[in-house]
Amino acid sequence: MTTVYVVKTGEQYLCCAEDGDIGMAPEIEGAKSFPSHEEAEKAANEHADPGYEIVAVSVTSH
Repeated sequence: MTTVYVVKTGEQYLCCAEDGDIGMAPEIEGAKSFPSHEEAEKAANEHADPGYEIVAVSVTSH
């Protein structure tokens, strides 16, 4: 099991948009995952509104 981090801002999550930019996903399944809390924090500082939350998510590899 691996822990990754996602950025929640309001009711949405940062994700990779189709054009390669950062977008917003309505559900955690569409969120962009970051391998470290620090990388998630950096992306949040650049792209999320103040009051964002970094969420740790455990994932299993197939």
